[in-house]
Amino acid sequence: MTRISLLFIFAATAATAVVPRFFALGFTHILPNGPDHILFILALFFLSRNFGVLLSQMTLFTLAHSLTLGLALYGIVSVPTAVVEIAIALSIAFVAIENLFQDRLSRWRPFLVFSFGLIHGLGFAHSFQEMPLHAGDFLPALFSFNMGIEFGQLAVVGLAYLALAIWGRREEGFKMIARPASTLIALTGIYWAIQRGVA
Repeated sequence: MTRISLLFIFAATAATAVVPRFFALGFTHILPNGPDHILFILALFFLSRNFGVLLSQMTLFTLAHSLTLGLALYGIVSVPTAVVEIAIALSIAFVAIENLFQDRLSRWRPFLVFSFGLIHGLGFAHSFQEMPLHAGDFLPALFSFNMGIEFGQLAVVGLAYLALAIWGRREEGFKMIARPASTLIALTGIYWAIQRGVA
């Protein structure tokens, strides 16, 4: 067996061990251990229950946080954790407040979601950097962690649709839920921003 084959087998074995662990860490970073990210996703959901509208925002958010997660982990971008955490809280409040004045996707919402995704990616990076990891496992760990985050976000959306099916199937019912929920999310984001700014 050639040396290249041995290296390939070793890399595959290492990835097999790393991928499920970091996938699980990414998933649990969202659900149940990421209340700020959960509220951001729910704020996107409460703009409209139309899956196409939600998917367009989720895609932009995913692209953005994947970008800054990678850049931060490679040391290209560095922002203090305290600043990132305050910015994440403010992004939650902003999106939720906008829901109270919009009933459909505005022209500027996609740009905002992408910008806020960049900020959330820095938050994911801070969590990732705290995990012990060998240099050779970095790429499979990064990929699987990011995939875990995506599945965690999809789980949040799935639970939101399930709750909607139970409590507010009709459009009128959705609006009755969406406005007070967005208000509560906005207040929570503002509270977190103040709390994190004082801490």
